[in-house]
Amino acid sequence: MNQIHAMRVFVRVAETQSFRRAAQQLDVSNALVTRYVAMLEAHLQTRLINRTTRNLALTEAGNRYLEGCRGLLEELDHLESTVAHSDREPSGTLRVVASGELSLLALTPLLNGYSRLYPKVRIRLTVAERHVDLVEDGYDVGIVTAFMVTGTELVERPIGTNTLVPCASPAWLAEHGEPRTPQQLAQHAFVALPADQRSPTWHFASANGPAEQVTLQPSYTVNSALMVRLAALAGMGVAILPSQLVADDLASGALKRVVPDYTVDDPEAKVSIVYPSRQYLPTRTRAFIDYALEHFALGKATSAAPAPAPAEPVLADLHEIPGV
Repeated sequence: MNQIHAMRVFVRVAETQSFRRAAQQLDVSNALVTRYVAMLEAHLQTRLINRTTRNLALTEAGNRYLEGCRGLLEELDHLESTVAHSDREPSGTLRVVASGELSLLALTPLLNGYSRLYPKVRIRLTVAERHVDLVEDGYDVGIVTAFMVTGTELVERPIGTNTLVPCASPAWLAEHGEPRTPQQLAQHAFVALPADQRSPTWHFASANGPAEQVTLQPSYTVNSALMVRLAALAGMGVAILPSQLVADDLASGALKRVVPDYTVDDPEAKVSIVYPSRQYLPTRTRAFIDYALEHFALGKATSAAPAPAPAEPVLADLHEIPGV
């Protein structure tokens, strides 16, 4: 028995909670995955996984063995990478998932700069509006807002906050009046993401008074922040949108900020880079994480574009968080 390989198979089964998904990700047969786990159990003379027709669960011994395997494999992979692959240029396919609430104008300089440094890496970007499980969905790294992060054993590195702005078109406000307080927002048609993507209860903070909470019932929901923006521009109602998505609209007057004396206090506004923990990261993934953290910490694109504009945050309101 190749015990090291069997340990890798066991870890993948435990992380995916499925023999089938582990086999798919390892590109082997279900039978081979089952055989490796059975061989480990025979070698250890103890059951590691309790199996049913519907799911599986680690035994107490399985949990202890999982933690030991993770640490050992991580050290082994790091040693092999240091000795054998220290000069290898990152290559292969990097699978990145990003929140649809982030500005595509912010993501493009990041990916462009990374591609220039590591031209042998192929980037596959997925823009998502839903919850994502990095391990099960097969992504290497995510740049996501808080509500998107699911799954266990993830490293989460905060890179900023996604400031939200209540706004509406001038035509809508001319016809229906301009709300001045959060409670007045409830009197307007509201355009928003569905409840499974964004809570309908909003929290507002004010320097001039107490915080307020209001639940807004949307008249129109759509599972895309870009479509919410277009609906606001079309005069379908008030929307609360990421500032980087509407910065140009506010500057041009196509949209107008409402309840200007309040700010949206959103616990889901944190933006982070997330990636699987306890799993050795390929060179291309670790290089991307390091590059992205530096990119956002600098607050400006590091691409080789000539005559860059004056330095400003990569995401219009994505501010650096100390300690990243």
